[in-house]
Amino acid sequence: MNKIHCTRPAFAAAMGFALAAPAGASHHFETALSNAYPAYDLTDLFVFEAATPGKTVFIVAVNPQTKNDGTASFGESGLYNIHISADHALTSGLTLTFRPSNGNIVVGRHDGPNPALGVEGTQLGMAPVGKATKLPNGLRLWAGGARDPFVGNADGLGQFQAALTAGRYDAKAFDNASNLFQSLFTSALVIEVPNDLLPREFNVFASSAMLMDGRWMQVNRLAHVLTTHLFLMADPTLSAEHVMHRPDEDPQRKQWIAAMIARASGLAKSQADPLAYGDRMAERLIPDMLPYRVGTKARYAVDSFNGRATTDDAMDAVLSIFVGQTMTDNANTFDHHPREFPYLVPTVATKAPAR
Repeated sequence: MNKIHCTRPAFAAAMGFALAAPAGASHHFETALSNAYPAYDLTDLFVFEAATPGKTVFIVAVNPQTKNDGTASFGESGLYNIHISADHALTSGLTLTFRPSNGNIVVGRHDGPNPALGVEGTQLGMAPVGKATKLPNGLRLWAGGARDPFVGNADGLGQFQAALTAGRYDAKAFDNASNLFQSLFTSALVIEVPNDLLPREFNVFASSAMLMDGRWMQVNRLAHVLTTHLFLMADPTLSAEHVMHRPDEDPQRKQWIAAMIARASGLAKSQADPLAYGDRMAERLIPDMLPYRVGTKARYAVDSFNGRATTDDAMDAVLSIFVGQTMTDNANTFDHHPREFPYLVPTVATKAPAR
């Protein structure tokens, strides 16, 4: 789960991985397709109770190559979706769609959580990028460039994964306490939705798709943190399979995720029965959607998934689940996560030097 100003080779080197298997944190730079089209690289999804009473916030962060110049960088030939399902089977719910167009975001609604690629649904309104805008039905949208909200020790994660591959559990891999994302930027879609437009309880994921050679292709999708980089161990084939499909196909990868968790918890010697533990945790993580109960405090933690607030230490949570005991990446600085709309810190346009 799109945020980097270094070149792709420099990023891969910092992560300790070959370019064939790009690594990162959250969902940054996870497949060859998202590397080729970073504007469609989804990096984070947040769902939580709004500061505005009676509303829920959804934030989708994209594009790790966003610059700190006051602009956003969305893909003009594609679509970003927030899929909201009342069940795991994707049979009922809705999808909010976002289409960039000439400096604006066209917002639509489809009555179902799993529309075909490229379907926009009924148009609800349009908002200029960079300006908070009220839309019909009580919606409020802000889209723009912002400080990257993710907090995580990407360098430590690379070292930790390398040790696991070599058959070692290395908690000291995170001792550098480095937060790679502290000074990076993202493009974000932030929307407040009245609770009465949502199912009382739902499961949510985000997706991106682009029109390529006359046909629509899903570039990315995300919900849980580090699904590809940690639970699929940045395997390029498995990661591409995961992000290019919808959650109804996730059971195909459940056993792989269970096996990875069993290996990590076994090497950590944290569980009496690592195989059974891996199975239990895979059941929590698959299908890859975030559950949320409307009107409640969001909490993304080891013992509970209920949406995800921007200040939840999601990387610590998934690391702890992965190894079967409390673990931290030591990158825990949440100092740029406002509690008011748009809940992110917008970038500021670069001023021309004085003459």
